[in-house]
This record gives sequence, structure tokens and C-alpha cells, in this order.
Amino acid sequence: MDAQSRDAKSVSGVTPVPGWLQFTGLSDRQIIRWYLPAAFLAATFVSYSAALPLGFVFDDHVLILTNDSIRSWRYFGSYFASHIWAFRYPHLLSNYYRPLFLVWLRLNDALFGLRPSGWHLTSVLAHVAVTYLVYRLSLRLTRDGWVAGAAGLLFGLHPVHAEAVADITSIQEPLSSLFLLGAILTFCRSRDPGAKLGWLGGSLVLAAAALLSKESGLMLPILISAYVWIYAGATEGESIEGRTRLSVRLRSALVAAIPFWAVVLIYVPLRVRALRGFAHVVTPLSLSREIFTIPSVLVFYLRLLIWPSRLSCYYDTPYVSTPGWHNFALPVALLSALAGGLVIWHRYTRPDEPRLAQAIGFASLFTALTLLPVLNFRFLPEGEIAHDRYVYLPSVGFVILLALALRRVKVAVARASVGRVCTLLGALMLSAAMGIATARQCLVWSDDLTLNYRAHEIAPRNISATTSLAAAVAGRGMDGAAMELYKQALAIQPEFWRANVNLAYLYYAHGDFADAAQFFARACDSDPTDGDQFLYLGMALLRMGRLAEAEKAVRMALMVRSQGKNYHLGLGMVLIHEGRLSEAREEILQEVSEDPQNSAAKDLLDKVTEQMKPQAARSSDEHARKAN
Repeated sequence: MDAQSRDAKSVSGVTPVPGWLQFTGLSDRQIIRWYLPAAFLAATFVSYSAALPLGFVFDDHVLILTNDSIRSWRYFGSYFASHIWAFRYPHLLSNYYRPLFLVWLRLNDALFGLRPSGWHLTSVLAHVAVTYLVYRLSLRLTRDGWVAGAAGLLFGLHPVHAEAVADITSIQEPLSSLFLLGAILTFCRSRDPGAKLGWLGGSLVLAAAALLSKESGLMLPILISAYVWIYAGATEGESIEGRTRLSVRLRSALVAAIPFWAVVLIYVPLRVRALRGFAHVVTPLSLSREIFTIPSVLVFYLRLLIWPSRLSCYYDTPYVSTPGWHNFALPVALLSALAGGLVIWHRYTRPDEPRLAQAIGFASLFTALTLLPVLNFRFLPEGEIAHDRYVYLPSVGFVILLALALRRVKVAVARASVGRVCTLLGALMLSAAMGIATARQCLVWSDDLTLNYRAHEIAPRNISATTSLAAAVAGRGMDGAAMELYKQALAIQPEFWRANVNLAYLYYAHGDFADAAQFFARACDSDPTDGDQFLYLGMALLRMGRLAEAEKAVRMALMVRSQGKNYHLGLGMVLIHEGRLSEAREEILQEVSEDPQNSAAKDLLDKVTEQMKPQAARSSDEHARKAN
């Protein structure tokens, strides 16, 4: 078939579905538009339905269960003026400006309260919606129904997505992906002949929503330019790559992205104002160390996408300070071979199937560009530079590439006498294997102990895994085992904040105020943005009779978080022991005014008032004597 006839075929419609589907008696268009997506979307929902009975785990405890800001719409404006942890750590310099994530939490709280099944349901439905958009994008890029269906199936059932779906607060990944893919698809629609301007307007609105959901939306203008550059004016399957002048393609690519860069320019000041800066360094790293670490992490992500086994919420992915063969040279060689293979594949495909070659180019760029934001390790917590959820959006490009590769295998197999049967059986077996693996991986997120035990088993040297397991063990009442685990974590890194503060709370609960004060002090030195640790440090010092230090600690808590629960009450307790009853009464009154339901503050206020009566009487008598 020559190029002209191929173009004519692609203009008339999408590539027909495989012959083994034609026994249904349905038309190609019916199967591609309705039945094929319905099948893999249903399979996706069934696989992830294993998450529906699960409870709240991981960050859900803080971002949902203790987050008063999602209990009422009166906090709506604050979602756009602060980071997602501001309700708990208002002075924390965070990099997470994601107001639409907070809106999502508020909507779910309004619908379901604290019933986790509803929250899990909306997360699964969001993933199903993203899966459909992956299918639509694949169909748009390739005009091949088989490739689009395979890409949708692979994305929907991929086990590596279990974290992004089963972990409720990881909804940030499906949510931002939903808006970003929607923005790309509506932009593509806006370039069709006769398309109305509203498509471009809708694309810009979705671009803004993607930015307000997660920082990966910053890649959208570059993706738009990449699409226009690669498809170079192609409409409805017409490929003019190679016939469009380089300067024209470049100008079109740059001009097309201008409205999206305008959206970014509006977003940046909002982000800077809310976060008090565009981004803040979390883990100080030298540029060389960061660069040396990137290849090994990219190979790790590639392994997750190709062979998603031993998945965990934490991994042992150390920084690379001194490049060697295994931690740098070999990963660079593997990545270079992969890049070279993609280039050869693209060139080999372009003469006979230019549309598929374009899809190879765009899918490769999509994967690379959407991985860039998670390779800035200085902005990620130490020991947490790799998570399954980080490949949620990049996997869109990967599954398109994999579907294109499987298409070539299918074509080769179909030539055999039993090729169609083999293709059908292979698709069914792959779907079943992925669906079962996904359902099993969702169950890992059933509770904190199961989740973190697996993480510690897979990544025993990861300090976050050890600390999280200790917290889960403590939650089951096994305080002794938890203390030993916290000590293991501190042996790895003595200044790790979470291990210090959690161990301090355990010592405090057991009445060991000296050790509690020691570890609270270390936690305060490691990260002075948590007011609660200063309050409890003050209470531990109070129990030890170190009143001046106790007062200083509690006043520091109020500086960090002026309206922290029980902070004024704590200061009042210290002032009572110092004999400063009038000052203590003022602090306790302040606590009652901020929290009228605080029975402990009310009781202590009554006691202080009673204690002050004799003092007030003596003061009145003394004043009367002086007057006489």
C-alpha cells in the first residue's frame, strides 16, 4: 500500500478492529467507540473494587481525619492561599500548592463524612475516568482502535497504580492527570477543521485545573508544543510531517503554547504568595549528587513499569555520591540503549506508518517530560525520592508505546493459522494476570500495619519505612516494639524528625518525662515548624519542675501556631505553678474563648478563679488600709 492510499484510509476512519472481534456482528465504529472501552473500563473498576472496603491509612489520618479545614465550606478561600499542610503546620515551608486537591477532600467529606468506602469509590471512579482519557488520547494519536484499546487496558489494570488509587490522599495523581489529559484532548479537538473557539477555552480551563491539582501541570505548555511540532498541522489522520517546513512547524509549536504559558504566568504568583516562594529545598543536595542519582532512579521506574513486583510505599533508593558501575554507568548505558532503540523504532516505522511513528515520538516525549518534576530530588523528603504514584502520569506514554509494540507482535502472530486465537488468549491471560495482581496490591493498603510491614520488609534501610512501621506498631498497643523500631531509625539518622518526635510521645505517654524532653528537644531542633512538639516539651519540663524552660517551650508553641488547641491552657498551667495566677487566668480565658467546648480549660479556669479569691480579698484589704 502506498503512502497516498494509507492516508486516504486513515482519513476515512480509524484502523479496523481485529478480526477476532468481528464475530459479534457489530460495526468497527460501534466496537471502538462503545464496546471496547466499556469492556476494559469495567475490568478496571472490578480490579480496583478490592479497594472499596478498605479504611483510612497512611497520610489519610492527618489530611482527612484530623483536618478541620475540610469540614466546612467557610475554609474554601484558604485552600487557594496556603499549602495542603497549613491547617497543621502553618509555618512549614511546603512545596505542595494543590488547592483543588483540598476542594476534592471537602467534596468527599460533604458527601461521605468519615465513611472511607465512599472516598475509595470516588478514587476508583477517577482512575476509571483517567483510563478512558488514555484510550481517547491513544486513539487520537494513532487512529488505531487495537492500539487504543490495548493502551487503555494496560493503563487501567497496571498494578503500579495501586498506590495512586488505593491510597485516598494520593488522589492528587489521578486528579491532575484527568485535567492534564483533558486539556490535551480538548486542545487537539480545537485544531480540527471547523472547531469552535470554545474547545481552546475549555482546554485552558482544564490546564488551570491541572496546575491547581499538582505541579506536573507545568509540563503542559511543553507537551502542547511537542504535539504541534510532531503532528505539524495534521488533521483527521492526515500526516504532513516532512512536508512542512521546519520554520513553519517551529513557529506553530511555539505559538500554540502561548495561551498555556499565559495560564502558567497567572498560576505562578498565586503559588509564590501561598508558599512564600516558588519552591523550597527540603533535602540539601549538591548538583553533582542529584545528577548522579537520576539514572538509577529512572531505571528503577522503568523496572516498576515493565515488571511491577514487590511494590511498596517506600523503597531503598539511595543517593549516588560516588558514581560507579552499578549505580551510575550501567543505568546510563541501559537508558542510552533504550533511547537509541526508540529512535531506531521511530525511523523504521515512519516510511510505512507515519501516524504510528508520530505516536511513538509523542509518547516518548510525554513519558520523559512528565518524569522531570519528580527528578528534582532537592524538593523531596530524604529517603522518599521514588514512589509508585510518581509514575502514574508518565505511564500514559509508556502504555501507548507498549501497545504499539504489542501491535507489531500481534501482526506477526496473526500470520499463523492460529494467530487470531493466540491473540485473543494472550489478551485475556494478560488482562487476568494484571487484574489479579492489581487487586492483591490494593489489599496491601488495607491497614497501616500491613502496609508498613511490607515496606520495611522491602526497604529495611529506608528510615521512613522503619519509622512508619514503628508508628503502626504503636497504634496496635505494642509500645515496646515501637520504641525499638524508632531507635533503629535513629541509628540510621539521629536527627530524623519523625522518629524523634514519635519516640518522645511514647516516652511521655509512659511517664518517662526526662527521655521525652530529650527527644522532643531534638525534634524541635530538627524541624521547628510543629507547635505540638513544643507544647509537649513544655509539659514534660513542667512535670520535671523546670518551670522557666517549660514556659519558654510553650510560648514557642504559641509563636509557631498561635491558635493551637490547648496551647494557652498549657501556658496557663505553667504560670499557675509559677504563682502568676492572674496571667494564668488570662491565658486560660483565651483558650476558652477559642474553644468553648474545652471542658478541661473551663474546670481549670474555675479552680484558678477560686484560688484568686483570697488573693483578691487581701489585695482589697491592703488597698483599703492604704486609702485610710
